[in-house]
Amino acid sequence: MTSLKLLLGLIPSTSKIEQSEKALINEYEKLKVFSESDLLARYIELNKLINSSDFIQKRKEIESLQYKNSEEYIKEKEFLSLQKAKDIVLYFKTASGKDLKKFREMVGSDKIREFEELEKFIRSSEFIEKKKMKPITFKDTDEFKKLAEYKSLKRDPEIKAFLKSNGKENTHKSKTILRYEELHALIKSSEFLAKKNMKPITFKDSKEYKKLLEYNRLKGDPEIKDFYKFKSSGEYANFLKTSGSARLVRYNELRDYVSTAEFKEKKAYLLDMKRFEKTEMFKQAQEYDKLKKSDDIIWYLKVKDSDKFDILKNRELTFCDEFDGEKLDAKKWISNYYWGEKLLKDRYSIESDLQAYMEKENFEFHDSILKIKTKPQKISGKVWSADKGFSTKEFNYTSGIISSGNSFRQKYGVFTAKIKLGDPNAKSAFWMLAEKITPHIDICRTSKGKVWFDLFSDNGTKAKTSVGSRYSNDFFIYTLEWSCDKLIWKINNTEVFRQTSDIPQEPMYVTIAGGLDKPINGMTSMEIDWVRVYQAKNNH
Repeated sequence: MTSLKLLLGLIPSTSKIEQSEKALINEYEKLKVFSESDLLARYIELNKLINSSDFIQKRKEIESLQYKNSEEYIKEKEFLSLQKAKDIVLYFKTASGKDLKKFREMVGSDKIREFEELEKFIRSSEFIEKKKMKPITFKDTDEFKKLAEYKSLKRDPEIKAFLKSNGKENTHKSKTILRYEELHALIKSSEFLAKKNMKPITFKDSKEYKKLLEYNRLKGDPEIKDFYKFKSSGEYANFLKTSGSARLVRYNELRDYVSTAEFKEKKAYLLDMKRFEKTEMFKQAQEYDKLKKSDDIIWYLKVKDSDKFDILKNRELTFCDEFDGEKLDAKKWISNYYWGEKLLKDRYSIESDLQAYMEKENFEFHDSILKIKTKPQKISGKVWSADKGFSTKEFNYTSGIISSGNSFRQKYGVFTAKIKLGDPNAKSAFWMLAEKITPHIDICRTSKGKVWFDLFSDNGTKAKTSVGSRYSNDFFIYTLEWSCDKLIWKINNTEVFRQTSDIPQEPMYVTIAGGLDKPINGMTSMEIDWVRVYQAKNNH
């Protein structure tokens, strides 16, 4: 089935394909030429030299005297690293600062001693329990219990009777009445009323609370705050850690060393980095670097092992004609059917043809293009019929045919040509034959207003497809890719048709011809820019 791209004409342009292939071939030729160039030879020579173990070792020996490889450099680097180290920098800043001086003055002072004693007390379990005390109210007193007892007695029947008689009926008072009168006197007393109205007693009323206030006062003291802030600071921790440390000892040792005249002289000597630059090896290395950066070398290294040229490397041009001359190349072509040349020694046409084939009159060469003209012309010529054999016929048209039957045949490969087929109602064709009438492969042909692609196998089967007339009105590249198990027809590298059965298995030759099977008005022509046949190199 013809692809949608072909139906819509959305295939690569002929000129673009030719330009791409020409560019690829030119680049490949450039690669082959460059592969033999003196420039590449010099690059390969230098590449081998510069990357050799001997060269590398010699260069290392010369460059090993650099400052960066020296003991002096390592020590100075270590010194500079220590000099910039946060712990060392901070140590010296702390040692010379006023905060450390103030801190040392406060250590062991009365103020600090008093604060720390209070802090120890505040953190004690005794203090913590005291701080948790609940407020003491009237309900927690004995007076509250007596009030409750009084209220209970007041509900007692004996007391109620006593109160009702105003105490007249009881000359002898019971213990209950006496207790009631005792509690009643107490409750009415000013001392009781004062107790009843007492304020709750809390933690703030205790001596512990007073110590807490003193502790908080001292805690907020600027001197105390600064003392403990510095004591717990990372700065002081760093000072204690660094003081007397191996790092500080090493720093002082290195500081003294890099200040000596001996060190300064060695450093100046080792900083002379022009030793290698004064050698012949340096000149060779520079030349190599320059070559390595050159566009030609970069291009060569990029493409030499790529698959870019695989299509060119893996194929061999076995037959071609660019039609650059002014006449047909007789070493490649005969202007006749193969069997007409071999047996009949004359030209002939097929019974259905309306044209007779001429020797050279219908060929025109111009701008490296062969034009085969089909034109009205009355002429007598031979015709072949399967039933009658050869006979003479009067033709009203003439045309031309070329065949490689005598000079070139090939089994498998790529058969391709750039052709402008012309009038789609004419019978212009680019086809292949073997020794017999079949197999017959039309790489392309025009008929009935279309362009056709056909296979007539030697066992009688047929396969074909067609595309519209747009592919006959301009130059297109028609290609047949033939392998042992398939035939693929293409227009401008776009697949048109594929056959995977009844594949020919014998060498075939190419034929190109104009002609007619129905009359047309006037003249038509097909134009051939070039014909090329390739074979895969592994086929040899």
